[in-house]
Amino acid sequence: MFKAEYVFVRILAPLLLGIGCFYFFQQEEIILIIGLITCLLFVSIFLFNITYKKLNGYKFKGFIGALIFVFFFFLGGLLCLLNSEKLKPDYFSRKDYLYLKIWVNDEPEQTNDILRFKARVVSGYENNKQIKLSGQLLLALKLDSLNPVKLKYGDELIISARYLEVEPPYNPAEFDFKRWLASQNIYQQTFINQNHLLKTGKNIGNPIIRFALNLREKQISKYRKLIKNDEAFALASTLILGYRADLSKETLAAYSKTGTIHALSVSGSHVAIIFFVLDFLLLFLDKNRASKIFKFILICGLIWIYAGSTHKIF
Repeated sequence: MFKAEYVFVRILAPLLLGIGCFYFFQQEEIILIIGLITCLLFVSIFLFNITYKKLNGYKFKGFIGALIFVFFFFLGGLLCLLNSEKLKPDYFSRKDYLYLKIWVNDEPEQTNDILRFKARVVSGYENNKQIKLSGQLLLALKLDSLNPVKLKYGDELIISARYLEVEPPYNPAEFDFKRWLASQNIYQQTFINQNHLLKTGKNIGNPIIRFALNLREKQISKYRKLIKNDEAFALASTLILGYRADLSKETLAAYSKTGTIHALSVSGSHVAIIFFVLDFLLLFLDKNRASKIFKFILICGLIWIYAGSTHKIF
């Protein structure tokens, strides 16, 4: 009974174990080997399944259980390796290019005259030829103080191809920025001046994410009109919408020292509060089954819109 009820947990354990193990052994050479082993295990399990009665499969339950465990272990490893962009043959840092065509893959954040954002590489230019590429990089842009460029999520750009590998921490207990970026498939970073950047005028980002970010921008502009105190506005924008760009370093340091920095992040508790508020406001819809279903769909839709506006569902 226990095994039947928790079958997905028993499958998930070796899958996660495979992902965890191969995360630290990412090599292009072993992808084919892991793929072949996974296929061989799958075929073996499939053949055994269709000949179960003929072979009296109940006699080999332990062996088949172990085989399934090993299959999901290697499947997890294969999924991990295939998800690593730096192992792809068209990864942009495998060759040197004069220029890269990229698009803004996140909401740009400005600190003084530096604009930072994640970018996805589309292609590279070599000998006046455009070559399709893949991968992501972290970009820091030095803005022109007289005429700063304005960038939004999805904007397509052409930049000079000057990038370096993200450096590891050099001091004990220092935050491992390199590993944190690697978990997001980012292994390279670049710092360029604004005059080394060209906007193509195209926006090729996900339209749903673009809509969500535009919605949040409109909400922030309304908060700015209603809340006159700058610090109160920054806190409200951070707590409600997860927008930290206007939050001062002193406030962040204060929350960090008191161990309450998590309060500045939009989390499940925010969603729970919104759910209970909406559930209370829509009590009048609890009249019959049809109205209850409509209420549930409406609440879920509003919560998804909120989650999208905080950019936490992508």
